[in-house]
Amino acid sequence: MHLVLLLAGHYVSDASGMPAVCAEPALVLNPPGTEHRDRFRSRHGLFLTLTMPAAAYERLCDGVRIGDKSVRLPRQSLARSMRLLREVWGWESSSPLAIESIFSELLADAPSKPAAMGAGHPLQRVLDRLEDDSDAPPTLKELAAIADFHPVYLARAFRKRYGIAPSDYLRKRRLHKAVSLIAQRRTLSRAASTLGFVDESHLHRCFVAEFGMTPGAFRRLALGRVEVSRIQDARLAR
Repeated sequence: MHLVLLLAGHYVSDASGMPAVCAEPALVLNPPGTEHRDRFRSRHGLFLTLTMPAAAYERLCDGVRIGDKSVRLPRQSLARSMRLLREVWGWESSSPLAIESIFSELLADAPSKPAAMGAGHPLQRVLDRLEDDSDAPPTLKELAAIADFHPVYLARAFRKRYGIAPSDYLRKRRLHKAVSLIAQRRTLSRAASTLGFVDESHLHRCFVAEFGMTPGAFRRLALGRVEVSRIQDARLAR
């Protein structure tokens, strides 16, 4: 099993749910035996990977139906996966249990068989509008018109499909883009201005609420690659 937590850079993956080139944080699950072709198209890619033998993966999946194809996990999974950074950085005796627990929660988020949804699907059109940075955030009325749904029906259908409201999806997307900017050493004030937060304090509060850590703590964890490598090498040498 190969889990990729993409933090920054332009990433190419053939996993279901990934765009042609992913330029924002994402979480990709490659089950055991999966053939996948992933690569960066930028010089400053930053990611964390978690690998696991097939036997351990099957033990954790006991009773949970997981597909056999590479898949991008839902947006709400990203906040869970960020806890992996803290465990790797602050490794101690209970960290293996913590990592298994985090991974088990991520498995529960993974769709057993990701449903195909073409460009013409009403909810895909709504999702495309929420992903569009070229215009102001849409209203529910505008999104309903895009899907040709009643606003109440759209809100219900969107939550059923994605597990969150359209407004929460938009907020999470902005925070996930903040992850990438902060990992690229952008200042918090610049990230807040770029992404439309009221000010630096507003971004700080939202970041802590979503990820359970301050932007500064995240920056230290994400950019501590030398330390992470040292920990991994020490474990492998045993």
